[in-house]
Amino acid sequence: MKKKDEISSEEKVIAAAVTEFAAHGYDGARVDVIAEKAEVNKAMIYYHFKSKEMLYERILKDITEDIFSRIQESAVGDGDPLDVFYSIINGYIKMLNSFDRAVLQIMLREMASGGVHFRKIAIPSLAVPVLSLVEPLIKSAMEKGRMRKVNPYYTFMQIIGGIIFFNIMKIPMEGSVLEKTVFKEGYLEEFSENLFKILKNGLEIKDGNL
Repeated sequence: MKKKDEISSEEKVIAAAVTEFAAHGYDGARVDVIAEKAEVNKAMIYYHFKSKEMLYERILKDITEDIFSRIQESAVGDGDPLDVFYSIINGYIKMLNSFDRAVLQIMLREMASGGVHFRKIAIPSLAVPVLSLVEPLIKSAMEKGRMRKVNPYYTFMQIIGGIIFFNIMKIPMEGSVLEKTVFKEGYLEEFSENLFKILKNGLEIKDGNL
């Protein structure tokens, strides 16, 4: 971890902006508050990022590029397309659970506000490349008789959508009766085990039986 005097002004601004955007969303975030939290003047923010929109989109780009990088790293296996597909799903589970609460809040607020910036940043830098990675795996698994005939795009988006929703729900569930039931100790392992039971029973073709 860098010492405070080793952190650049740009890094300070990004860290402060993540907190502000997480708390108030893009529309509600204020540049002067970000400057105060980062301990820089507003001119420094505009020097690095030109505008609030460019600062926000830089953060979204960093998040989505980090996600895709981790997904690529998780795409490993012995060559069996279904195993590689499962490895990607497992990587998603672990990755989203490791995200800072602020990142999840930014994602939640962005989608709730219509996803305008998500469409501009995340679709080309995350959604398209990930689907391009996953589609041939699913098609290959179907061709080899390992997976039922499904729509590759719908299948992956439904699985990932469930994982994302589960992680985001940690925020509104905090302090509720359900928190202790759903997010109890060891919940991640149990969630992963449960999901893969559903996937293996729902997707896989075993002994040639549909």
